Amino acid sequence: MKTELLMLAAGQSKRFGGIKQLADIGGQPMICHCLSQYRRGEKWLNGISNGCVVLGSNAALITQVLPNNVNKYVVDLWLNGMGYVLAQSIHNVAVDTSHVLIGLADQVAISQSMISHLLDESKNHQGQIIAAQYNGGLGAPVIFPKDYFCELRQLTGDKGAKVLLKQYSQKLISLTMPEAALDVDTPEDLKLLLSG
Repeated sequence: MKTELLMLAAGQSKRFGGIKQLADIGGQPMICHCLSQYRRGEKWLNGISNGCVVLGSNAALITQVLPNNVNKYVVDLWLNGMGYVLAQSIHNVAVDTSHVLIGLADQVAISQSMISHLLDESKNHQGQIIAAQYNGGLGAPVIFPKDYFCELRQLTGDKGAKVLLKQYSQKLISLTMPEAALDVDTPEDLKLLLSG
């Protein structure tokens, strides 16, 4: 089993009014804070064989703050939307990758233990999608087995993998993760987070 992390960080964060990925969370850029939940020091969490941060808007600036030993992949046509960015990312994974773990660079409340739980479930149920459940639905972080790579590669526009999660809701395992609902889209979201 070989699981690769794809951390999606390509968006322009228009509503944030700045480079959201670089916003300060506890003394480090938001993207580094989120990425650190998938890592233990300099290494990936047990169960993640490799990881890649998927960039688009402001890629050159964001790359500067990322650890050197983390792969970066820039999607030039990131304006085509999250579905397109994810599809391009799947084209980029190693040939022997058996699973992809899709994470988002603004889910600031997710912890290492939650990611480890997802990875453990995936190891125990290797043929099934493992998805976080929050706000009455399913979403990232989510692990897809290779059987779904072909459909992930066909995503377009702004519709991400949620389309597949709905389509295959009977074939997946969901883990309750209310913390995954807390993402930062606006400066107000960030203020609320930091004051909490």
